[in-house]
Amino acid sequence: MLDRRLGAVLAEVLLAGFVAGVTVFLADLLPAWGWPEVFSPSAPVLTAVIACAVVLVLLRRRFTVPALLAATVLFGLFPATGVALAVVAHTAGTRGRRWPLFGVAALLPAAVVLLTQPAFRWQYVLVVIAVSTVSCLVLPALAGAMQAQQATLVVALRDRARLEERSRLAEEMHDQLGHRLSLITMFSGALEVAAEGKDPELRQAAGHVRSTAKLALEELRESLGILRPGGEPAEPAEVTEATDAAGTKADIEGLVASSRDAGLDVTFDWRGSDLDGVRPPVRRAVHRLVREALTNVHKHAAGASVTVVVDHGPDLVKVAVRNGAEQVAAERLPGTGRGLGGLRERVRLLGGTFTAGPEPEGGFAVTADLPKRANAPLAEEAGEERPGRFQSGLLLTTGLAAVAALLLTTLAFVPPLTPADHEDPLASVKIGMTPEEVEAWFGPNEPSAHAAAEGHEPPIPGDSYCVYVAAADPPDAETAAIFRFCFGDRGLVEKTWFEVPVPEETP
Repeated sequence: MLDRRLGAVLAEVLLAGFVAGVTVFLADLLPAWGWPEVFSPSAPVLTAVIACAVVLVLLRRRFTVPALLAATVLFGLFPATGVALAVVAHTAGTRGRRWPLFGVAALLPAAVVLLTQPAFRWQYVLVVIAVSTVSCLVLPALAGAMQAQQATLVVALRDRARLEERSRLAEEMHDQLGHRLSLITMFSGALEVAAEGKDPELRQAAGHVRSTAKLALEELRESLGILRPGGEPAEPAEVTEATDAAGTKADIEGLVASSRDAGLDVTFDWRGSDLDGVRPPVRRAVHRLVREALTNVHKHAAGASVTVVVDHGPDLVKVAVRNGAEQVAAERLPGTGRGLGGLRERVRLLGGTFTAGPEPEGGFAVTADLPKRANAPLAEEAGEERPGRFQSGLLLTTGLAAVAALLLTTLAFVPPLTPADHEDPLASVKIGMTPEEVEAWFGPNEPSAHAAAEGHEPPIPGDSYCVYVAAADPPDAETAAIFRFCFGDRGLVEKTWFEVPVPEETP
């Protein structure tokens, strides 16, 4: 168990490191691809972004919905965190069909762009975000949902195979033992009738054999019903009447008293209310657990002290039978070695957990937690590995690499628009902005543009200085556009653009 936990922690750490590495790699490349500084922030801000991405990845299993929504918002602000979004979306997909949640999550990045980016970037960024959302959110979520469905089908097929095997074994047991027990009941009944009035002791012994054989036949039928597909026994009327008190406090006290009469040192502790209102399969399981555990003590540790505890809680019925280390060597009685296996299967069918094994301080313990509700999920066996763990890890790694490649391709080969590409290129620039803020959108002052503007620009506001930036493409072959931004003591005081003639080339 400890090794599995360490492996899970190591896998999470490696996954978080992969996400952080890819995010740093993409953020470093964004400026070279023409993306503005707002998408590739300075080192302190980038560190905070990476930390947020790593935290969302690590908390995605415990807080799936908040982590998914936060990851989509972070992706809308910083597209380099797309791999983190893919990891969170994959986990959310494995947790069930939450299509309304995924619909909201798919729209969040676009909403973030509309709220935070200037108008001239909307068209481009929305296209990039839409394509990236498909690769970083939709596809990972679908992959997670399909993987979860496949795992469910594998478990269902495995359980179906087990049920069919149990049903086959039940039929064989019925054919081999049912007929013999019926004959014993019939012969002992005939012997009881024949001895009436002649030999009271023989008649009493024959009656005891008949009643014991009948009870064994009823219990065999009940066990065969448990082995049927569906997990619930077919209960004839006589079986129901014989097991109405099974698992109640009086029934368990009777089992304990019988063991004491046989020479066993048993301490009994019942906690909580009686099990009268608990469904019959759970009560019968409690009876079988205590009886089988006490029988094993009789067989293998008759000189040891035993503690029987039944704890009736709000949701679970907990049963524990523990025996100490045997002080006096006792004769070992033969057994089939299948009793604990049968108990384990019975508890599993009820959706509970079962353990049986030596205690650290000596002795042996049999414990079980039985859910009172009929719709409790089947518990995994202790130490049982989930099928396909290695294949799932390999698939996740391959998928994340593909997501990173798609995101890298989208961000690298679709150049962002410039302000001049918008019909109103100055719409994003607000009066009062600092020179650094304006430079972040339009670039630094261009002396050549300043020289070209002389004699063609409108009057400059008083007590201000101006910077000039040439548009990327001239409106036509004869003129070129120049943006002018004038700053005063309170930041930007004027923004304008105008056209200047393009000098003719000297032949």
